[in-house]
Amino acid sequence: MDQAEIKKLQDATAWDSRGKKLGEVNHVHLENESGIPAWITVSLGLLNTRRHYIPLADSRFEGEDLHVAWTRDQITDSPTTISDMELTPAEESGLIDYYRLRGDTTSV
Repeated sequence: MDQAEIKKLQDATAWDSRGKKLGEVNHVHLENESGIPAWITVSLGLLNTRRHYIPLADSRFEGEDLHVAWTRDQITDSPTTISDMELTPAEESGLIDYYRLRGDTTSV
């Protein structure tokens, strides 16, 4: 994936699997080994103060909108992370288990 495609992700508006707007993408997070975008963060919650990691697996673009494969409730209930800039291995493992991503390599 080139820089233009990463920029497109960064500039996207995220929508849940039911078509509800989640908000603007805060950050695009790359897989450490491959450099492929694997996660985005989106601010949700009271006053949009908590950033949630959302996997890009099974997501799709429609114009400038990014549609992810999970509902807002699933995203809101995802495990809490310490930082929205970089996941620890334990945090990433917890999110992978939560979203049931083991063995899944499908992304945008």
